[in-house]
Amino acid sequence: MDAETAVQIALQHVPGRIAKIELEYDGGLLVYEIDVLTERGLYEVKINANTGQVLKIERE
Repeated sequence: MDAETAVQIALQHVPGRIAKIELEYDGGLLVYEIDVLTERGLYEVKINANTGQVLKIERE
């Protein structure tokens, strides 16, 4: 999966503006960490880079 697809998935779950995108290994999984800025604050969305599954959404 490319970064653009990961961004679309993140924005479906947390509408807002993308602040940062990182691709890194987290516990052996390749994961996109996408920071989304919303009116209610900054959220971090973690997405499995292989499957597109949302692993975690947390407010920063």
